[in-house]
Amino acid sequence: MTILESELKAYYPATISDATGNGGRITANAITPSALQNVFPHVFKAERLAGSTKHRKLFFRAANDADETLFAPSIHFHRPTIGGDWCYFRVGSQRDTQGDLTGSERKYGAGTLKTTVTAGGSTLVVTVEDASLTGMFVNGDKIRLTDKLTPGATLGNEEELTISGAPSVSGVDVTITTTETLANGYTGGSAWVSSIYYPATDLACTVDNWAETSAAGTYDETTYPVITDNIGTVEQTWTLTFTDATSYTVVGDTLGSVGSGTTAADFAPSNPAVSKPYFTIESAGWGGTWALNETIVWQTHPNAIPIWETRVVPAGAGSQAGNGITAVFEGETA
Repeated sequence: MTILESELKAYYPATISDATGNGGRITANAITPSALQNVFPHVFKAERLAGSTKHRKLFFRAANDADETLFAPSIHFHRPTIGGDWCYFRVGSQRDTQGDLTGSERKYGAGTLKTTVTAGGSTLVVTVEDASLTGMFVNGDKIRLTDKLTPGATLGNEEELTISGAPSVSGVDVTITTTETLANGYTGGSAWVSSIYYPATDLACTVDNWAETSAAGTYDETTYPVITDNIGTVEQTWTLTFTDATSYTVVGDTLGSVGSGTTAADFAPSNPAVSKPYFTIESAGWGGTWALNETIVWQTHPNAIPIWETRVVPAGAGSQAGNGITAVFEGETA
């Protein structure tokens, strides 16, 4: 089987607001692509006059029911906004909130190709929307150059390049030298250059921080690791507590109780939001002798990439119909 394009989805966090508690963990609420205000709200006159900065957390996930891994996942903006505002994104964590943002996080975004380039060249001059965004192009990083009007357009060209050396900056213009030569020519003002975020690992659910507290009981988590689910697994710290020698309950740090099980059968509590298991513990892994109040604690992490999108509206910005930003989530499948 393969991961389908339709299975690459974005999800909302637990809290959406402009307060410090904004963000948090992933939910089962998928974001509708291309829908108006699906991430940021409209900007009305008073806000344009005063100016504003808003942050919104998103999670990009491969909602593949066969629990396959998405290889070499990446995220980038297709192009800058067409209005007087600007957007960028930063990498988040599975649990962080707006109050955890420090402002020192690496920024990713997109700029406009300033001058025309021809095939075989290796120098690009990119204009960004604000001087605070010039640092989003970094030596050794991958960038996307495209003149396609939309990410899925059949007309136009695109290519991925590697930045060679530290780019030079003059105002809002960034001069980039690439390791590779250009395969195509691009017209200044009609093409866009994006910085690409590549996570360090392939995208799959993970389990860690396993800790058993027992005098004589064991669980062989190496041979029988906790089984995760690409759709049902969430960010959670789980505590399994024995109520006698063979029976136990399991609670999550935010979810509370998800049921009880015994060492004689597999335990797969269902995530009611998606009707898929949070995880599965196999009965074959149990060994030794467990006793009342002995515990196992572990954490599960979803196959999701958390990012923070930021929209800055400078004071006095004009109105712009059809303004927006498009985040592109890609990867490879077996």
